[in-house]
Amino acid sequence: MPIEAQHVDSPDDVEITAADSRETFRVFRAADAPGVIPAKERGTMRADYVPHPMVEEGLQRFVGAGVSGGAMARVLFSSADMHVSYAWFKSGFPLPLHSHDKDCFYQVIAGSMRVGTEELGKGDGLLIPGGVPYTVTPGAEGVEFIEVRPNGDYDTRYRGKTEKYWDRIVATLHERQKTWETEPAPFGLLQPGA
Repeated sequence: MPIEAQHVDSPDDVEITAADSRETFRVFRAADAPGVIPAKERGTMRADYVPHPMVEEGLQRFVGAGVSGGAMARVLFSSADMHVSYAWFKSGFPLPLHSHDKDCFYQVIAGSMRVGTEELGKGDGLLIPGGVPYTVTPGAEGVEFIEVRPNGDYDTRYRGKTEKYWDRIVATLHERQKTWETEPAPFGLLQPGA
């Protein structure tokens, strides 16, 4: 049975309690969505965490090779109780194996991606428990998804500990750059520079 909205002719028609007087909703504009800031810069990386030396070197090579050409992420909303991000990974983007300290839910809105042995397409979702290592392999059109976490912040731990692993990641970045220059988002919820 559908719920119908009630029409209120004037404020005198309703009684407002203290619980009702708090802010009821806030609007967040796509154009105002900031990029994702790494945990180290946000100050949320655990002080006792010391990454494997190859992880630090690999990440420097990853960023230096032009990671931004193959992926875009924006924080749509973040509070103490919830974090919602949008991500667009272009075709073949080599997201390094990693884990987060908090649970995460992905909802695919366009394109496709493989996680483990599972192929996910438009409308599919995936819950990744905190601490579980994973990577995402975007399909031929790339993938756009919404990422939801039941907390305001999280930590990321990258897992690639060999030079050979990071060589493959960086080689893929270099190989895909030309393709990514003109590759459109499958849905286009947000565009670079938005």
